[in-house]
Amino acid sequence: MAQNNDYAGRSRMINEPTSIAGVGKKELKKAREVVTARQLPLSKFEKFLITFCGFILVGLMFTVVSGKISLSNAQHKLEATQEKTTALSSKNTTMKQEVNQLSDQNRLNKVAKKAGLSLNSENIRNVNK
Repeated sequence: MAQNNDYAGRSRMINEPTSIAGVGKKELKKAREVVTARQLPLSKFEKFLITFCGFILVGLMFTVVSGKISLSNAQHKLEATQEKTTALSSKNTTMKQEVNQLSDQNRLNKVAKKAGLSLNSENIRNVNK
């Protein structure tokens, strides 16, 4: 039972406001109030660091944009070159077909007859490329 009385005495001491030497009740009440957080001022190094990182960020943005523009220009040039290549390839195919038509044996015989020429098989020599 003595323990219960001892506990009751201790809990009363904890619940009762304690007095600190040289500190009044009003000051204790202010100390218990929630302190609102306020922003600390930035140091010179922090300001420099923020400014430096900002410049780096802007520089990187310009680099990315100029890289995209260069890539787009190069792609347009590539497409133009591919179109020219396709056009020349088509023209080359057309010219090969025309050469084959003009060098057809029947056509050559007709042209030779019109000009009064004859074909002598002894004078023909085949040359392979």
